[in-house]
Amino acid sequence: MTQIANYFSNHRMIVAIIYIIVCWLLLQMIEMIFKRAHKKRPPNIKDSFFKGILEAFLVILTFIRVISLSSELENVTQTLLMSSSLIVVVLGFIFQEGLSNIVHGFILTIFKPFEIGDRVELSTGGGVISGYIKEMNLRHTVIRGLTDNVDTIVSNSQMDTSTIRNLTMEDNHIRYPLTVTIPYAEAQDRNKLQLAKSILVEETLKNSRTVDIRPDPDTPVHVNVDLADSGVDLTCYVYTKTAEDNYYALSEIRENLLARFGENELNFAFPHVEVTGSLNQDP
Repeated sequence: MTQIANYFSNHRMIVAIIYIIVCWLLLQMIEMIFKRAHKKRPPNIKDSFFKGILEAFLVILTFIRVISLSSELENVTQTLLMSSSLIVVVLGFIFQEGLSNIVHGFILTIFKPFEIGDRVELSTGGGVISGYIKEMNLRHTVIRGLTDNVDTIVSNSQMDTSTIRNLTMEDNHIRYPLTVTIPYAEAQDRNKLQLAKSILVEETLKNSRTVDIRPDPDTPVHVNVDLADSGVDLTCYVYTKTAEDNYYALSEIRENLLARFGENELNFAFPHVEVTGSLNQDP
């Protein structure tokens, strides 16, 4: 054992490499543990933040152990470790913004104004950021955009101090109007008008992505009737849980309406020009 100890003391580079390899293996193990845990339950900000703390602590500890292997830096390292107040002052000065993000991230994990997957609107000086919470680590929070599917990186300090509207907690749904236009000739037929309205409502409610927000299933769904240039507009709102669901639901409902209107001999109105009269030709 003494020979082994002497060997490693004389080959500090090998020991440093071993520390780094062990650190890398432990980081992979932490990643695997959290991935398995998320298969059983959805991820949350507490897990994401705690994972970041473990990884940061492991990296810092490995870094300290590696530099302590140097004979030149060993005395300096021991002095720093014994002087906790000096460490706090130095780290606080160098990593002021980073430490601020960690503290604000810790506050967010305690009070939990949002969770991973929540749809939020963040009011900042530059406008409003709208999207889904994708991830939160020690430094920042990632928000996935609703329409462009682009990730926005927001510091934890900004997340904690800005006004956040959590639309998931408010149990709101994405709402978008669906409009179809039928010719005036068919809309003036009372039976055809009611048939077109009922088909629009049926196809909207039976879609697997839509949400029925009516408190009573027997409550009729309102279909707005409007007079347009080329025909009569029939409009109802399509409610879904997410913006992505709404996008697909509208497409699926329109496709089904094409088939249903054809089966019931209903037509869609479209812009057209009618020319009447005769052309006068010069003799």
